[in-house]
Amino acid sequence: MLGLRFYMGIFCLKTSSLPGPFVPFPLIAQHHPDCYPSDPVRALDFFHLALKSFSVSELPPAPAQGKLQGIVTPHIDFRVSMRAYAAAFRPLLEEPLADIYFILGVGHRSRLEWNLDRRDYVTPLGRAECAVDLVDVLVNGADPGCYFWPSAHQGEHSIEFALVWLQAIHQLRVSKGAGEFRFVPILCGGLHHHVDGETEWDDLDDFHHLSRALAGLLQKKSTGRWKIIVSIDGCHLGPRFDHPFQVTSALLKATAGWEEMLWACAAKGDARKFLDWFRNEGNDRYFDGVGALALLLASGALAGKGKFTIQRTFYEQWFTEHDFSAVTFSSGRILV
Repeated sequence: MLGLRFYMGIFCLKTSSLPGPFVPFPLIAQHHPDCYPSDPVRALDFFHLALKSFSVSELPPAPAQGKLQGIVTPHIDFRVSMRAYAAAFRPLLEEPLADIYFILGVGHRSRLEWNLDRRDYVTPLGRAECAVDLVDVLVNGADPGCYFWPSAHQGEHSIEFALVWLQAIHQLRVSKGAGEFRFVPILCGGLHHHVDGETEWDDLDDFHHLSRALAGLLQKKSTGRWKIIVSIDGCHLGPRFDHPFQVTSALLKATAGWEEMLWACAAKGDARKFLDWFRNEGNDRYFDGVGALALLLASGALAGKGKFTIQRTFYEQWFTEHDFSAVTFSSGRILV
């Protein structure tokens, strides 16, 4: 299904093949009506009911000293677990609305490790505007051919699912025509070269450039009120994902423990230690979000406002008996 481990090598396009600063045709949401209604009224009601079904009291209390700067959300099919999404997005209902959302997704079909886009996005809930000026800041001074592979953004659910939830929250909280926001889509790879021991930390040039540029934007008042959405899934196990074994209850229990250690490492806010943990452990469970979390942690540390830490608020394992495979996913708060 979703979330196979793809090889994210550094593959550069010629700059001449890139879209220009103005791209007239937006991306169109493709995962409705299967995952959510196509009718805008029914779609808004769909997300409203999901949020109402999950009480904020069901979430663990946020640390008193932490400020909410974003969320971790799954990008699993909505039909698998709307509760996981409600747990992820529910904290945003208690916060002032943001003007800018940096969406760190996963490039499931991208040939690039880091892949940005300048196009708006049209969903059943309307048109979301891409913050083209901020996209251009992120790639300024770098070879843009290493940061754009447009076709990978078409139908990419890790961006679409986050966007439609944000549109719903804004429309539920403000009057019609108000509370508009812009977004920056960043598809992230798995940093397999580094995790597999082929590339050292200091040689991750594109990663360091992007994390410095993102940190710079987070520091600027002119960026506006911003939040970060990390749209990832967890482990992908079993024959469906080309593993030579079937998933058992014992493996699911062991995987839950493995992910506890992973998230405890991420919660410390240190990108290098997080990647070192993966380097030592390997990614044989095909965790789908290594690059996105590493970029989050690295940019937070460089922004000078204290490290980003992550408080996991929800966890689920989706096991399918017909193929003895499983996908895990988490929700959480991003705090500073």
